[in-house]
Amino acid sequence: MVLLVLALGAGVAACGSDSDSGSGEGSEASAVEGVTWQAMNLVTQGAATSLPKGVKPPTLEINDGQASIFAGCNSGSGEATVNEATIDFGPIALTRKSCEQVQNQIEFLVTQVLQGEVKYEVNSDGNLILEKGTDSIVYTKG
Repeated sequence: MVLLVLALGAGVAACGSDSDSGSGEGSEASAVEGVTWQAMNLVTQGAATSLPKGVKPPTLEINDGQASIFAGCNSGSGEATVNEATIDFGPIALTRKSCEQVQNQIEFLVTQVLQGEVKYEVNSDGNLILEKGTDSIVYTKG
């Protein structure tokens, strides 16, 4: 099988926030920007998937309204606006390199999540969780 599917660990896909509500508007936004985030888990339809060994992890960095990404095979950039609980991604222009099947599958999930309005939180472990529908990406500081 191309990706190993693991039982969903407690808190991996939990996007409910334990943080104080209504306080520090923009505090999570400032925690998101200016950091190179490295994917450690992909969650699709309730199942968490760790990245296979030897696969370069996708990355995300947001600075001054611009997102720079490595999606698993190709890299690119586009507009991104960080709000209090969401990030609004504009179209992301990617290179068009051909890759192995595993990298293409990872890239497909990453590009599905990083489009339009995406819910996010920085959890108590300092990980960035992006959620779009039933899919999520858990990033750690790279």
